[in-house]
Amino acid sequence: MTSPTRSLLIFATLAATTLSAEDGDPSIQHLFPIPEDVREILDQRCVFCHGEVIDGEAEIREDLVLSTEAGIRETLFDLDTMLELIEEDEMPYEAKLSFRLRRRPEMQQRLKDIKVAYEENGEKEKLLAWLRSKPE
Repeated sequence: MTSPTRSLLIFATLAATTLSAEDGDPSIQHLFPIPEDVREILDQRCVFCHGEVIDGEAEIREDLVLSTEAGIRETLFDLDTMLELIEEDEMPYEAKLSFRLRRRPEMQQRLKDIKVAYEENGEKEKLLAWLRSKPE
């Protein structure tokens, strides 16, 4: 699936979802509370594009906020898509910086470093195990 098609699919999924922020999506409730090792991966790898504030502006790619449990509950509406992106190495391997950060060499280097550490530490497997965990 091409990137514009995937973005359109994600947007359509988000637009079609009418859950309240307090309730969140029942299909992801088993992911919480987030285990400490997973929270560390999210904070050190994923939040860079999905929730970190850089130069006073939050980086929010694909409308997904991974910086807090509340952010995840409010914005993660399609667990299968997240699983697929990680399984197929589209995140973080195919990740791209937002337009405002693309021309900054230090941000390009930071993204490269994130990708290397993610692979070296076996973090893909940890994220997949968390996302595939069964509801209790």
